[in-house]
Amino acid sequence: MSTGNGNQGAGLHRDHRQRLKRRYLREGLAGFEPHNILELLLFFTIPQKDTNDLAHELLNRFGSIQGVFDAPMEELLKVKGVGMHTATLIRLIPDLWQVYE
Repeated sequence: MSTGNGNQGAGLHRDHRQRLKRRYLREGLAGFEPHNILELLLFFTIPQKDTNDLAHELLNRFGSIQGVFDAPMEELLKVKGVGMHTATLIRLIPDLWQVYE
């Protein structure tokens, strides 16, 4: 007996997350679409929701992955679905890159 669409949807998203993570571990980011890259990152701060729409929204609003990473914290927080943890992780990426270089 089905418990409703909510559980099925969660399972589908969970499988999507696992497929995307396995693909990254197998292939790296080569061949990933920009929204898939952001989705993969968003998985770590938004554990229970589909992040596809949010990834597309961020790209639409800021124009590119670089635009998303360079967006001011205040602007990131204006995007529905982006909280303090997500905005902090996004802003952390370019800073980490500078330390890595």
